[in-house]
Amino acid sequence: MIDNMIFSIGIAAPIFLVMVAGYGLRKRGWIDGQFVKQANRLIFYIALPIKLFNDVRVVDLSEILDFRFYLFIMLGVVLSVVFAWIVSFFVIKIQGQRGAFIQGSFRGNFLYVGFSLIENIMGSLGAKAPMMLAVTMPLYNILAVIIFSFNNPDREVKVSLRSSFLELAKNPMIIGIFLGFIAALIDLSIPVAALRTASYLESLATPLALLSIGASVDLGVIFKNLSPALKATSLKLVIIPLLAVVAASAFGFENSDIILVYILFGVPTATVSYIIAVGMDGDGELASSIIMATTLLSVITMTGFIFVFRTLGMI
Repeated sequence: MIDNMIFSIGIAAPIFLVMVAGYGLRKRGWIDGQFVKQANRLIFYIALPIKLFNDVRVVDLSEILDFRFYLFIMLGVVLSVVFAWIVSFFVIKIQGQRGAFIQGSFRGNFLYVGFSLIENIMGSLGAKAPMMLAVTMPLYNILAVIIFSFNNPDREVKVSLRSSFLELAKNPMIIGIFLGFIAALIDLSIPVAALRTASYLESLATPLALLSIGASVDLGVIFKNLSPALKATSLKLVIIPLLAVVAASAFGFENSDIILVYILFGVPTATVSYIIAVGMDGDGELASSIIMATTLLSVITMTGFIFVFRTLGMI
């Protein structure tokens, strides 16, 4: 029991501690908002696309093409939105806050925190995590438009599938996944010098991403909308991931797939949800509060879930 707890803390705590380091460095003035902005550009356009390319190109293609699993993921995301939407009618009285509440309850930071957690548990991203990112990114954006449009009476509902897929096609990470898939398909041989160069660049992704998240934390924001933020946090970190894990188990998925399901649904709310909330005339303050609350409390819930998985022999 104690060994399982030590293992669980060893998986989740390093992620949180690097974020704490980012917060501390920001407070000391060693890094600032400009650093975070530039770091995010480096991660988004260079480090992560290279990492995704390298991870996908070495996998067994038969593992990638698990359409039943991806369909489960997409259906789970939609149902989590429906569930959070229903809950919002009971716990959020101000209609203008419901959009931020719903999005904060389902849209997780799978790219930064999720990928870090997967690597800590499994040693590498594997075959399915990049594909999960590819199928959920456009779905998240489409659902966000629907959520904020229906919860803001002054906006018209406009969902453009064409623009969503064009945006997806230009995304550097999707391009990295696609090129990695092609490289695996043709068994591309890459020179050692190029591989080592890529390795140096991709190694920047995880530490920079976590430092940036920590440097963006503003503890004072949480208390501005504490009650709705904590309600969204309970959905995001406990209730929805628990339901997703139970459903994945009931459908007979392998343990490794169930772990991926948990990580997708159980990581803290994505920081981009604040940008989307503001851009769609939603409640930016509540969105920010949810991001901060889930980020701070996720170390407890992630450790707890991992402990249970370890005790059950799933890890």
